[in-house]
Amino acid sequence: MNIAYIFLAVLIFLMYGITLWVSGQEGFENEGSVTHEDIEEIYDDVYASIYDLLWGSLEAQKYTEVSLQDICLADWNTKNVHVLDMACGTAPHATWFKELGVDYKGVDISESMLKKAREITPNASFQKGDITQVHLYPQKSISHCILTGFSIYQFQNPKIISDNAYQWLQPGGYFVVHMVDPDKYDPILNLASPFAAFSLQKYVFERQTDSTIYFDKFKYTGKLVKKKDEDQATYEETFTYYDKDDNGGNKYRENKHHWNMPSKERMIDIIKTSGFRHIETVDLVRCSKEYQYIVYFMK
Repeated sequence: MNIAYIFLAVLIFLMYGITLWVSGQEGFENEGSVTHEDIEEIYDDVYASIYDLLWGSLEAQKYTEVSLQDICLADWNTKNVHVLDMACGTAPHATWFKELGVDYKGVDISESMLKKAREITPNASFQKGDITQVHLYPQKSISHCILTGFSIYQFQNPKIISDNAYQWLQPGGYFVVHMVDPDKYDPILNLASPFAAFSLQKYVFERQTDSTIYFDKFKYTGKLVKKKDEDQATYEETFTYYDKDDNGGNKYRENKHHWNMPSKERMIDIIKTSGFRHIETVDLVRCSKEYQYIVYFMK
């Protein structure tokens, strides 16, 4: 008799779970959904307006700038510094570079992100462009190439990016890249974390990968989907609009970022094959970004 009750309970639980899943699927179908996977479509005006809230960290930004100053700028005459901020997005470091008095250029493929960057730092130079194209800049015209904010992982072949950076850099120039340990870093966004000052991952049995944030017009959910020791990952985002008229009549907007995330050690080796020397790795744990790094290379 007990076995029969247990079987019945399991069956009811499974049916309930299936019902919830079907209801969720029907919600997307009935209420309308639009899905973006192309980079330029994802990074539109809506995304640009919340990008810094989602991905920004003032503490990490300041820590990175101190690191840049100490490691790759202190010995340079400002007149000789020509910075290229690759895949700059909203360009969180642009104001700091301009205050240093160095030549600064930001490049990104999204016009919406560049528009936001120009609003933040109107005296900086920004250009719409694809950094996978080597003809974008003349050879040996740049002294410092920086690639921050998970940007390296958006390219399925990161060697193309490091090859181009090597061509654009002057001898002795620096290539600076933000990296993570893909299977260890905390993917929960700051605004979604109850304790942004430190990672919760070490206190849970299973890695937590979901973020939920409430904005004025929609609920945002983000989730890292990645199998351990595999390079391919997807960061999936859903915007659930309170009023679907704010999203062209669709209640849901889905973004799917396709990332290539080899281990930090392998990524360093990939970049070295372009001709770079690995100079230093700065751990960002002191600014509450455990298993995240700023990695320095020299031509």
